[in-house]
Amino acid sequence: MSDVEENIAIAYLQQDEDKENKCILTSQRLIVIHRGRVNSFERHHIKDLGFSKRRIMLPLVSGGIMAPLSLLAIFLNLYNPWPLMFIFFLGLALFYLGWQQHPVLTVRDGVKEHDFFLKEATPNLRAFTSFARQVIFQGSSWLFYPILLEEWVMIKEEEVFEPKALKRKNFLRLMNNKQLVRWRQQKRNKVAAYAILHIDPLKVKANIRYETTERGSPELYAHVYGAIEREAIVKTEYS
Repeated sequence: MSDVEENIAIAYLQQDEDKENKCILTSQRLIVIHRGRVNSFERHHIKDLGFSKRRIMLPLVSGGIMAPLSLLAIFLNLYNPWPLMFIFFLGLALFYLGWQQHPVLTVRDGVKEHDFFLKEATPNLRAFTSFARQVIFQGSSWLFYPILLEEWVMIKEEEVFEPKALKRKNFLRLMNNKQLVRWRQQKRNKVAAYAILHIDPLKVKANIRYETTERGSPELYAHVYGAIEREAIVKTEYS
């Protein structure tokens, strides 16, 4: 991996700080570490990234063979029936396990689809995947922060961006593209003027966490716990 390659975002597949199961989006590639095995995908080779459901073929096939053969052996009285009964029920259990559809993270490149089985597609992993798709397919990792134009005019020349909301809540809630579109729709008929700051998260030194809102919605927002450097504000849009 190149020394100039930078990490953009990290998400864990199962639980926090599990180094054996995590995703890393860098400036050049997507890395999926699944059960300790490292899978690296060049960003320009990725055709699709998302979630789907798959059946596990090994237990499905194994159970599908074991159950009917052991049942046939019982009917023909070929062997001791008790071990055969055990094999029969084990085969049914394996078949049931394989038949159930399990969530997977799927990365499709120019060659094939790569499936990574999950216990569940957690909200944090979904937020990471949505952000990674934005970076990979739209070429933008920007996040957005709307601020009242009146307040922006007062503080836009300061060395660091510290609006009133940061002092009040101890963090700033940034939006991705979808969240910004929804915010625009909600503010369509409002008379207040806003400045929409386009922020490059790679240039933000403060800690950024993807978290739910205090209203209990499962949707995740990027929360910045600290001031934002002026160079991280790459563009200002007025609405």
